[in-house]
Order: sequence, then structure tokens, then C-alpha cells
Amino acid sequence: MRVSLFGGGSDYPAYFHRHPGAVIGFAIDKYIYLGALPLTSAVNYRFRVSYSKVELVDSVDRIEHPVVRTVLKHYGWTEPTDISVQSDLPAAAGLGSSSAFTVGMISLVSHLKNVPRTRIELAREAIYTEQVLLRENVGVQDQLHASFGGINRFDFEGDSFRITPINISGTDLGHLAEWMVLVYTGIQRRATEVVRDQVDNTAARVVDQELREMLQFVEAGQEILENREERDQAPAKIGALLGQSWEVKKRLSAKITAPEIDDLYQFCKGQGAIGGKLCGAGGGGFLLMVVPPDRRAAFEQAVGPRRCLRFRVDVYGTVVTHHSPLAGSWSSPDEGWSD
Repeated sequence: MRVSLFGGGSDYPAYFHRHPGAVIGFAIDKYIYLGALPLTSAVNYRFRVSYSKVELVDSVDRIEHPVVRTVLKHYGWTEPTDISVQSDLPAAAGLGSSSAFTVGMISLVSHLKNVPRTRIELAREAIYTEQVLLRENVGVQDQLHASFGGINRFDFEGDSFRITPINISGTDLGHLAEWMVLVYTGIQRRATEVVRDQVDNTAARVVDQELREMLQFVEAGQEILENREERDQAPAKIGALLGQSWEVKKRLSAKITAPEIDDLYQFCKGQGAIGGKLCGAGGGGFLLMVVPPDRRAAFEQAVGPRRCLRFRVDVYGTVVTHHSPLAGSWSSPDEGWSD
């Protein structure tokens, strides 16, 4: 999954097909796990799909899960298969889980078919699957974060994407994560529904000024993150910048926030947070709050330990681990199928 820092909203085609868009964010060590096993002829179904429910069906067309059905059908996978899904976090949390699922499912089926794909191919295939085949209201940054991992700047213009890793050391990146806490609002929402109003506003060009401001935060954020002379001050500066960007983001759509979200944000600020923002499209999910490490324990106690989530930055992106029955071992991400 991922945390978007700056530029969210400019990664929708309704904007970057007219003006350049850009985002900065990073993948985190919270994952969706998809597994596949061949089924024998001893069972009386061709597909078993296990997630929050269990499906036993005799054809791809009868699979209810839209992403599983669409990916299997689009890539022509018809072999009897048991597909299982697990996740570190609940869906609809604003951390890009839907796109992470789609990237993972395409990666899994590509591996089953022995069709290697680069990370940019995985991202583009996932974008096509969500936007065209599933007709979801989604941007393009989540698929890129899930595919590439790490902390990156993604630029979009027309049909072109540019991937630029942020020039920051692993030590400084770990230090930045130590200042960050995800705070669960307790509100679940489907991003495609929340973002519809924002996409309509973008297409009507009524939020172009706000999106231009969001892009200025991308430039400022990259400058802070890559300034090695002031690395100790970077987390606090990022926190303040996130707070400023959150005020602009709320103007993109009336559905991005709600009174209970604003109240929780202000409560977090009162408990020592420097600043932050709501992750994802809005409407619920997690707040990302920047809190000095020496205040974090007290902050989490005041906000509620069960709603606070710590994380680290993931540097691998999507990986395939493969079990060899003969060898009796698993491959590691470093040995996995990746670029």
C-alpha cells in the first residue's frame, strides 16, 4: 500500500491530459497477499476464490469478485485454480489498497502464464484494468507506487509518465517515517464514489487553481526531502507543508472531508502533531500526522493506541515469491521476479 504526500488530484486524466501533473509519495510495509494453487480434478469446481467470502465456481464468468474475474478473463487464464487473498489492513482506508490488489493480481496471473512484465508494464496494465475495464474513478499514482515501491516523484503529461526516485538516504527516509503516524478515522469509503465529484470539478476546470497550488507543494516537498544540509529539519518542514496542502486539498471537493474528520485532525494537532493530511481521495480512511518522536508515545496514548498505526517505507514494490515443492523453500523478494 502507499502514502501520498503531495500532488494528489493532479494524477487524474481529466487534469494531466490538459496540464502537467506530479505527485510525491511512498510505498509502506502494509501489504495485500495473493496466493494461487492449482486445483486437481478431484474437486467439482474450477475456481475457488477466498477473500471476505469464499466462492466456488465452475467458470471465470461466474466469479463475483470484480477484479479477480476481470483480470482472469482479460488475460485468458482458465486453468483450475485456488486463489486466496489476505490483507494487513481493511479495504477503503485511503492507502491505495484497490490498486495494490489490481497490480498484485496482474503480477500473479502474469507469473502463472510465465509472461514477464516490467514494473512500468504492471502499472500501466493495472491503470487500464481499473480505468477502462472496470470503469473506476481512479488516478494513476497508486498503481505506480504499488509496482515500484520506494519513495518517488511521478510526473504525468498526456500519455507519458516519468518516474524519479527521491534522492534521500535510507537512514534519512527511516528517520522521516519515525515522525509519521497513521491515525484511523473509523470511516470506510469507496474511493471511486468519493472522487467522482472531484473528477467532475476537474473536468469542468473549476479547481485548476487549486491543482496548480498542489503542484507547488510537490516542488517544495522534493526540495526539502533532498536538502542534505538541513536533513534534521526535514520532517518538521514536511509536516508543516502537509498541513498547508491539506487546506488546499479540501477545496477540490465538498466530499473530501467531514466534520468528524476535521475534529479528529484538530485533536491530533492539539496533542503535538505538527501537521498532516487525510490519505487518499478523502471521505475517510487514515490521517497521516507528523509527530516529533519524543511526543509520539503521548500522542498515541491520547488519540488511542488502537487507532494509531506505525509503518516503515517499503523499497521492493510488488514481488512474487514462489514455493518449490522439490526444494522445499521459498524465494526471497531479492530472488523474486522483478526488474
